[in-house]
Amino acid sequence: MYEEIPTDDVDRGRCIHPWCVTDHGAAVHPDDEDHRSAGIALTVRARRAEAHGPGEETELEVGALRRAGEPETWIVVETGIGASLALTRDGARLLARRLRDEIAPGGTLGRDGDDR
Repeated sequence: MYEEIPTDDVDRGRCIHPWCVTDHGAAVHPDDEDHRSAGIALTVRARRAEAHGPGEETELEVGALRRAGEPETWIVVETGIGASLALTRDGARLLARRLRDEIAPGGTLGRDGDDR
C-alpha cells in the first residue's frame, strides 16, 4: 500500500532519461521512483524451462528499468508464464547477437538434432 500525496506542488519536470515513462513524484511508494520505459509487447509461444509439451501463447514484454539509486539501466524481459530476466544493456546486446547468429540457418541452434 502507498499513500497518495497532493500533486499540486509536485515538480513534474521531464525525467533525465528520455525513455522513462514513470510519473515521478505522484506517490510516496519508493518503487514509484524507479525509471521504467514503456514495454514492448510480443505474443510468443513459450513454456517454463522445466515444462514439457507445446507451451502456450503468452505475452512477452521487454523494457528498460533503472532502480532508484542504481547507476545502471537493465533490460527486463517478463513473460505471462511467471518468468522474468534482467540483463545489462551490454548483456542484452550480446544475447541478441548470439541468438541471431546461432539460430540462423547455419547456426548451431538453427536446426534440430537429427538435421546433419
